[in-house]
Amino acid sequence: MKDNILTFLTELKTPCRTTEIAIHFGLSAYQARYYLMTLEKEGKIKRSPVKRGASTLWEMNS
Repeated sequence: MKDNILTFLTELKTPCRTTEIAIHFGLSAYQARYYLMTLEKEGKIKRSPVKRGASTLWEMNS
């Protein structure tokens, strides 16, 4: 699943919300968040700075 998410983010070329990824792959938001956080820890993607009330955006690590 992580490889599929990486491919999706690479092809999208714009930051994407957790819920968009969850819907695209038929996952719950919690499952998607788990995979995204794992990819972030591996240094493959990055997320927008955490701000109260703001959506988290994910994108490829450049």
